Amino acid sequence: LAIKLTEVRVPKHAIRGQDVMLECHYDLEGEALYSVKWYKDGREFYRYVPRDDPPQQTFPVEGITVNVQNSTNSHVMLESINLFSSGKYRCEASAEAPSFQTVAENGEMMVVGE
Repeated sequence: LAIKLTEVRVPKHAIRGQDVMLECHYDLEGEALYSVKWYKDGREFYRYVPRDDPPQQTFPVEGITVNVQNSTNSHVMLESINLFSSGKYRCEASAEAPSFQTVAENGEMMVVGE
């Protein structure tokens, strides 16, 4: 058994001031999910750990405002993005013990003015 990423969706282009949905779909293949983490330019900004209460946690990164109400284990909504929101995004999904196997994929987003 092995966790697999099936699709990571990061819009290539986005318009300043809009909300943007990032998607990270995975197949646990019988494993339990330990965590899903999102990074921008190598810095973690969102973490989903099902067994934590609450399961979601956000971290300050310039250009990133997470709408936690509309974010889940597979979707992250960024609110009113700005030019600092441009960059390389990475989704990382990890299985529970004993394997703790981690898979990750990147996507690039460029934010433009109106």
